Amino acid sequence: MRRCRSIERGMIASSRLRAVAPSRLRVLAPFHLLLFASLRLCAFAPALAAQSRASWIEAGAFYQHVSGGFGDWKGAYTRAVLAGSRNVWYLDAKAQEAFRDQGVYGSIANVHTFSSRVYTQLGVGGGTGDFVLPDLRFDASLNVKLGSARSLILTGGGTVVDAKAGFKDRALFGSLTWYASGSVLIEGGARVNWSDPGSVRSARGTGALSLGRSGRTLLTIRGSAGSEGYQLTGVSQTLREFTSQEAGAVWRQWFSRGTGFVLGADWYHNPFYTRAGLSLGLFHAW
Repeated sequence: MRRCRSIERGMIASSRLRAVAPSRLRVLAPFHLLLFASLRLCAFAPALAAQSRASWIEAGAFYQHVSGGFGDWKGAYTRAVLAGSRNVWYLDAKAQEAFRDQGVYGSIANVHTFSSRVYTQLGVGGGTGDFVLPDLRFDASLNVKLGSARSLILTGGGTVVDAKAGFKDRALFGSLTWYASGSVLIEGGARVNWSDPGSVRSARGTGALSLGRSGRTLLTIRGSAGSEGYQLTGVSQTLREFTSQEAGAVWRQWFSRGTGFVLGADWYHNPFYTRAGLSLGLFHAW
């Protein structure tokens, strides 16, 4: 089930703007696979690339028009990333209105480096509101760098979501990331999801291309398509078993050594409605 489309976003991506040389990679995770239930925060505040030993803060707002009378999405978010030698902590919060349901969502995630080739990601979050944001979400993944240059990253993991109104999700996901050069990152992945009640199976494929370097300019283009089991849009309007497509882009621009802005555009379509909009945020890294 994809309450408001994004049990995964992004994944792909955009969230991981890590366009740095593989040898200097700090293994900040593929956050399209972490944390951001419903209104995928990563969609609106994509994680900074794996800057070398970078901590940072970011805040912004988003607005997306939704056709079909379902109710537009709008809100604000804030994020903090605290980077250490072997652990990176992500703290996220957002306040939103989606499908006329207002709520607040918070999450915390840890990326732990075990060796030069292996790292893990663990994340947990939960939200308020009547039906859009989940009561509890847990994500975990294992990541392994492959090849002598460690330019390929193989990721596998799972997600558990306890949503409102008795709905639940269990998912398995995998992805392969290639650092084609110091400024080009290519990623592809897939997710299989089982939604209850009814153990409804759905699947989705994702892809992303990131261009640029941290400290200058980063551009990420992403897309996904597949099926969905359930989508909670209102107390009496649960969408069931349908296909959908999604695309987006994120431009992150530095205008000083550690400060800049991030501009995002998102588009999503299913047989019931189309959603499209923009996000804008400011960040500071140190």
